[in-house]
Order: sequence, then C-alpha cells, then structure tokens
Amino acid sequence: MDKVDRILDQFTDPLTGSVHGAVFIAIDSSGKIIYHRASGKATPGDERASALQTDALYWVASLTKLATAVAVMQLVERGMVSLEDDVRGIIPELRDIQILEDMKSDQGISREANQLHLKPVQGKITLRSLLCHTAGFVYDSSSPLLQAWSKSQGRTAYTFCGSIAGYQHPLLFEPDTSWGYGAGLDWAGQVVERLTNSTLEEYMQTHIWSKLGATSTTFHPELHRATLPPQMGMGHRVSVNQGIKSMKPGPVILQQPAQDDLGGIGLFSTPMDFVKLLSALLRGGDTLLARDSVDHLLLPQLSDASREAMPRPLGAQMRRILGIKDVGETQLADHALTGTVALKDIPGRRRAGTVNWSGLPNLHWWIDRQTGIAATLFTQVMPPGDAAVTSLLIDLEEGLYAALKESASQTKIPVKL
Repeated sequence: MDKVDRILDQFTDPLTGSVHGAVFIAIDSSGKIIYHRASGKATPGDERASALQTDALYWVASLTKLATAVAVMQLVERGMVSLEDDVRGIIPELRDIQILEDMKSDQGISREANQLHLKPVQGKITLRSLLCHTAGFVYDSSSPLLQAWSKSQGRTAYTFCGSIAGYQHPLLFEPDTSWGYGAGLDWAGQVVERLTNSTLEEYMQTHIWSKLGATSTTFHPELHRATLPPQMGMGHRVSVNQGIKSMKPGPVILQQPAQDDLGGIGLFSTPMDFVKLLSALLRGGDTLLARDSVDHLLLPQLSDASREAMPRPLGAQMRRILGIKDVGETQLADHALTGTVALKDIPGRRRAGTVNWSGLPNLHWWIDRQTGIAATLFTQVMPPGDAAVTSLLIDLEEGLYAALKESASQTKIPVKL
C-alpha cells in the first residue's frame, strides 16, 4: 500500500497539496481493515494545527442517507411499512403537496411570483421513490425555481436550517417520471420517527450504532462534547489553482443545534464509526439486516425515464467518479436505495454493481461486493463537488485496486491478501 500512502501524502502536503487533511479506510468482506490512515492537519491555514487523527469527528452530511436507508429497510423487514406505501398516509405534512412549474411567457420561462404554477400530484409518493430521489423533491439550495417560490411565500426555512421545515416545499416533477437530488431521505427519516414513535437519533442509537459498537455518531454533537473526539475543521476553498493555499477555515453550514434529526444530512460521525456500517453491509447485513434486504438496498431501482434524467443533476464530479463523460451516457449508472450504482466495470477501479455516494463537504464511500471491498474517504472541504478531492478519491481507488491485484492471487470475493 506504499502507493496509496504516497497519494494521500501528496494531496495533503502542507506546501504543495490540495486539501488540509483526509482519512482513507478500506475493508474486505471478512471485516478486516486493509488500509487505514489519516494524513494532513485537523485545521486549515494553521501551521501549528495538530495532525489529523482517524477518529476525528466530521459533519458527514449526505453520508447520513446510508444509515437512514438501513433504518427504513429494518422497518420493512419487520412488516411495519412497505417500500410501495404512499408516505402521505404517514406524514400529514405531505398530504396536500403539489408540483411547482415554471410558466411560459412571451419572453420564455418566467420565475416571477405571479407566473409560478402549482398542479396536483397524480400518483403515489412511495417510500421507494424517497430513497431513490425520484419523488420530485429537489433541495431548494440548488433550485432557482424553488428559491423564487420561497421568496413569493415569504418563506425563511431552507435546506440547511436544521429543521424539517427546510423541506416543506413543492415537488418539481411528478413522482417516478424523472430524477432530482433532494430531501427524500429527510422525509424517509420522518417515516421512521412516525412509525416507531421515537426520534431518529433514538432509533439509530438503539438499532444501528449500538449494534455496530459505533460510539461517536449522533445528530446532536452539542449534547455529547465531553465524550466525542475533537471535530475536524472545515476548509472553504476560496480560489482556484492555488492548491492548499486556497483553503481557509469556515463554518459547518448546517444550523446547529439542529431542531430535527435530518435523515438526509444531519449526522456527525467518525471514519472509524462509519466504516463499521460499510463493513456490516459488505458482509451481508451482519447484525443489522438480512442478506436479502441488503441485496435489495444495493440493486438498481430506476425506470428508464429516471435513469436517463439522472446524469445531468448528478454534477460533473459525481459523473467523473462514475466514469460518465457526457450527460447523454445513460447506460453507465443507475440508483439504488442507498446511492448510485455502476452498471459497468470501471477499468482499474470498481466493478459493475458497486454502490457509492458522497457527503456535501466532499466525503465519499463505496461498496464493491464483486471485489469484496468497501472504502471511505473523509474530508471537510467546501464547496461541494471539489475537483481536487475527486482526483484524490479516484487516485486512491486506483492505487488500492492496483495494490490488491498485485498482492492477491485472485480478485473475486473475498479478496485474500
């Protein structure tokens, strides 16, 4: 793994690197950690900052979605809910939700308040569609149309306000007719809360984190500062082509303390805690789920229409990760209940069937069951979709697979080192 070490050190070099610190961990299907290292500093722009440790605390943002999907599937296993259930029967706030459309004027598309149009939802908003981002929810932080609607309503709640009110806005398309990244998992977390009569924090602590021996994962770090490890500093890239010199300290943009346990973006965790979740899924569910449930979590789910709509809103950096060179390439990736799915092998990297997702401050995970490995890269870098972190991820992945190929006599599950 010397090459992997060199890649990590190169990208976190205090003079010539691109990020102030990063942790990379990989495991095999036996649960063995095959790579485990932190590199760089815990705080950007401070030469006296302490060296980054593998147990530092991070805002993991959308890595939260994986844990929420597991929680949902646990309820499905118990027969408490079906993936095909219309969630409007569980969450009253969604009962009268509508679809927001642009109105066309003589000058083209208009987003003036008096030309915004709402129409009824025709079909169901299923739990499956919430998990797959096909329900029509799109984060208002990425939608000028929703921002115009919010302004017209005098609305002050928004994606990162720390409340479920941030997701109480119209859909942007009829469920299961397209693909848009948004608050589906945040509402799925509300389904868990309503059906179990508990907070998502309470549910996950009892049914996920305690079962994994993960002791530093929570929606409310402010309540556990005495027992949690130090939090890694957030770096904000304020310019391009200046490497690590462009990184300045900045805040976590999620309002804290959060009013609600947000199943799409709200968790704080450590690399060592999170890799335990990846390991459980790689090993078929372990103490969390039956193998059949894990299979279902990781299978492609999209209709042709939704899959064809997905590449563009994924963004350029996620397309790089998935080997998609053009937004018209719709046969290379799909979406599971937990993240995107590679439909074809990516040479030198992941195999077909690999599932992955990312978190807003440029954190990443993937599960490759064909090869028998899972891995995660933890950083705290804003804004999202940082090209340097994508390059770091791809280089680390290539280095890891090359090392496994060199040291193993076979590449089929399980990887034997």
